[in-house]
Amino acid sequence: MRTYYLYPVIPVLMLLLMPFLPFVNTAGSLWFGLPPMLVWGPLSCALLTVSLVFVDRAMSRTEGDEQ
Repeated sequence: MRTYYLYPVIPVLMLLLMPFLPFVNTAGSLWFGLPPMLVWGPLSCALLTVSLVFVDRAMSRTEGDEQ
């Protein structure tokens, strides 16, 4: 198994653990003027997108080496 497959695991865990993390799921605190879950969710999605682009480029680079 290639190691670049592990990069998307971190943002996926961030999304899955979001409702259970106490510093994200608290009422009364604001991050950038928004509730923490409305900042944490899009941030996790953005990181997931970046990590999937990285995996795609790494896969295409290794496919080019094999041919």
